Amino acid sequence: MLPAEKNFKSGWLIREEAETDWEHGERPEQRTVEENLSNGLVLIDKPAGVKSHEVSVDIKKFMKRSKAGHSGTLDPDVTGVLPVGIDNATKVLQALKHAGKEYKGTMNLSEEFSREKIEEVAEDFIGTVKQTPPEISAVKREEREREVYGIEIIKVEGGKVDFVIECERGFYVRVFCRQFGEKLGCDGELDSLRRTKVGLFEDDQCVKPEELREQFQLYSDGKDHRLDQYVRPVEAGVKHLKKVLLKDTAVSPVCHGADLGTMGISKLQEDIEKGETVALLTLKGELVAIGEALMESEEMLEGKDTAVELQRVFLDKDVYPRKW
Repeated sequence: MLPAEKNFKSGWLIREEAETDWEHGERPEQRTVEENLSNGLVLIDKPAGVKSHEVSVDIKKFMKRSKAGHSGTLDPDVTGVLPVGIDNATKVLQALKHAGKEYKGTMNLSEEFSREKIEEVAEDFIGTVKQTPPEISAVKREEREREVYGIEIIKVEGGKVDFVIECERGFYVRVFCRQFGEKLGCDGELDSLRRTKVGLFEDDQCVKPEELREQFQLYSDGKDHRLDQYVRPVEAGVKHLKKVLLKDTAVSPVCHGADLGTMGISKLQEDIEKGETVALLTLKGELVAIGEALMESEEMLEGKDTAVELQRVFLDKDVYPRKW
């Protein structure tokens, strides 16, 4: 299970029951398509033969936006989930990089082995794995550690192995296939790969670039469209993070750059760890900011000090009134 899935299932704790003023702000699901086009996410099913950067540049052009960017680069020949942020939502992409990934792939081994042996070796990779990025990588080629959360062997047929792997960002499946072969005493290489999850986003939620273009054109022409099904509010980009809900009175100070004190908290999720990145939301569910937890959940519930140090603010300063 990816960490994002565990976070999403965490229960809630109540520090202080509070009400929200409906004269200010709105639920994310009430936003218009145009509002989401200025601050939203699109889940693209990236096709083979195109670079991730080319996908986001194309979206920026045909949607006539000022900015667009993607989270988690896929090699040109790899398909699957590619989150793309539009305009202001490009700021949330950094948080998505830590969401964890799932891939479905096929590797070719130079020799044949039993399924039992393949599964035995796969088990050895669960946990911390040391890797050196491949030569084609844009990052510095030095050994580093990455987490593998789970591996499932789907099919073994001759020297061909179908598998699903859940891993931390920056884990190279191509290198993993080579390492897998080495553990077996043979050559191993990646044959095909598809990213099936990024955090809580799955490939069956994605839209193909050509379909997105078609629906945007229908929207631009004032015709019936399904664009609202594909352009998600920016809050979708923090679904994988544990959350802290703010009282209305705490929203404006945070929007102006103040770290969050415990007195501004209404509710929070269980099992927040010190140093963990958390999302700060209004009681309506609007994304206010993301930040680093300076306390665990129980300390936030009982303490009287700074609970979260801000990293990035998303909500406009004038949405909630200043009461400080």
